[in-house]
Amino acid sequence: MFEKETDLGQIHFSRSVIERIIKDAVSECDGKVFLSNYKGKYMRVVPGSDYTIEQTDDGIDITVYVVIAFGAGIGRYSKQMLEHIYDNVEKVMGERPHYVKIVVTGVQSKKEIARRHVEIDE
Repeated sequence: MFEKETDLGQIHFSRSVIERIIKDAVSECDGKVFLSNYKGKYMRVVPGSDYTIEQTDDGIDITVYVVIAFGAGIGRYSKQMLEHIYDNVEKVMGERPHYVKIVVTGVQSKKEIARRHVEIDE
């Protein structure tokens, strides 16, 4: 899906490479962050929409939707995830993503999720 031209020819990166980097970034957050595009009371979670990956003329744009545990630092974990995604995509693909955004769609207490919409990017 994602292509890069080099002196030796074209390199194709599958979408699953970036998906793995996103999942690794979430797993390094001490169990405080979950991939989820929480939508509210009647539509709890939209399946398959935990992140978007698009290739544009400027590079790759990545948006990740998460729910964060109550009491966890939104800024801390968002920054940690941004750094992980930027660094590892650059290591694997040889260039930094054009844009990475973390969208906190909810804050989870013991039983319920409070809907939020907080966007963090660099």
